[in-house]
Amino acid sequence: MKIGAALGFNLIDYPGRIAAVAFTPGCNYLCPHCHAAPLLANAKDIGDAGFFDYLDTVKDWVNGVVICGGEPTLQPDLVPFIEKVRAKGLSVKLDTNGSNPKVLERLLAGKLVDYVAMDVKGPKFLWPETAGVEGHCSAMDESLRLVARFPVYEFRTTVAPVVRGDGEISFLTVQEMAAAARHIIQATGTPAHKYYVQKFVPRKDGLLDKRLENFPETPPQLLQDIHKEVLKHLPNTQVRG
Repeated sequence: MKIGAALGFNLIDYPGRIAAVAFTPGCNYLCPHCHAAPLLANAKDIGDAGFFDYLDTVKDWVNGVVICGGEPTLQPDLVPFIEKVRAKGLSVKLDTNGSNPKVLERLLAGKLVDYVAMDVKGPKFLWPETAGVEGHCSAMDESLRLVARFPVYEFRTTVAPVVRGDGEISFLTVQEMAAAARHIIQATGTPAHKYYVQKFVPRKDGLLDKRLENFPETPPQLLQDIHKEVLKHLPNTQVRG
């Protein structure tokens, strides 16, 4: 499997685990606020062997692996890679944009992933703008339902600047985030989900849409206002800094 980079083990990316992180290159979304695509664009592929060599050096501490990207479900060798990881007695967390429900269904049926984090790109009517592509709405809805069946999962939305149809650029609003929460309930049939509202962090010379590099972090007051409103719909919502 292609692995563009490996991140030293940490306590942040996989809650409750000390995890090594594998970044897979390539994504079928063009999210304007993405910082991973520029990071991975010129990254050297260390492959399976390089990653497992790294795991051997940290085997006394690491008890989990996070697979993120890019979009990991685009990798044709994802399943055998996960099987190798699990053969080492490690738990697996997958970060996904939800565009590939067939792969998620296979992972669920095989009980191959212990934790899934799925990005929800704001309210459904803004998905073309926030994801940067058209035509993934039905797949996203199916993935919302599938992810909710994994042993542990979370949905999360980055409160990022949105390039509007009129050329204006502004942060997702309180009402737009409330609409995103309502859609999660509509797609899954329940409000009983762990949902994280995340701040946008600008990166100079490191975002897919260079226009967003001049934006500040998501204002703390906006995050608080969104949290207050979204809690009315998804009571297990938290702000993640």
